[in-house]
Amino acid sequence: MSDEFQKQLRERLERLPYADAPPPWRIAGGSGIGGLTEVGFADGTDDLLVVSSQGRGLFDCLTGERIARDYEEMFENDDESGMTAPGIGKHANTIFRLAGLQGGGLSLFTRDGWGIHVVQLPWPIHVVFLTSEYKGLTDDTGHITKLCNDEPCSYRAAGFSPTGRSFVVATSGELTVYTRDVA
Repeated sequence: MSDEFQKQLRERLERLPYADAPPPWRIAGGSGIGGLTEVGFADGTDDLLVVSSQGRGLFDCLTGERIARDYEEMFENDDESGMTAPGIGKHANTIFRLAGLQGGGLSLFTRDGWGIHVVQLPWPIHVVFLTSEYKGLTDDTGHITKLCNDEPCSYRAAGFSPTGRSFVVATSGELTVYTRDVA
């Protein structure tokens, strides 16, 4: 990409207004979670483990409800890399792959063409975009929604569940859960 094209793209993305997620997406829930460090989905589900300095929580991302809570402050993770953690509640025997402060990542695309894009725009602010119909951020046909940014907190992770029926945006102080019905 030429420098001029990159500059024009950045300016276009900065001018986009923030908006709600387009149909069929809707906010299922959100939660203020101080000290959030990592999140991860159980394989093949919409169940999300949230790790924070206040313990661990398990969320059903189809409803946005917290379905289990571990109040162990300063959770002692046996995985020194911080890239996995044991589950709680109905996933007590599950090892979750995590994304967040230590790295890692969640799925950025669904099989039916939705995408999550996180851009530092302007640096150091992380802006989360949702695209549809297999489009990227260079597309200018109206398939881009500028959802949110990480202010005043710090970005941790954003991405889709393994089913593609939900996605999350996690910062150091907040979790936002989006869901959709799939026929």
